[in-house]
Amino acid sequence: MRDDRTVSKPDEGYTQPETREQPLKGAFASVMLLGAFLALSWIGVFILFVSRH
Repeated sequence: MRDDRTVSKPDEGYTQPETREQPLKGAFASVMLLGAFLALSWIGVFILFVSRH
């Protein structure tokens, strides 16, 4: 016996609503700037730690 509930059937009358993706260039730039700041901070602290030993 075959269970038809487990078989996925494409809905012929269904169309996906159009979604506009918002531009994420600003978010990407912000994340990159934050990452650069964190990396430079860690490098600066490491250099300070090494120079004091």
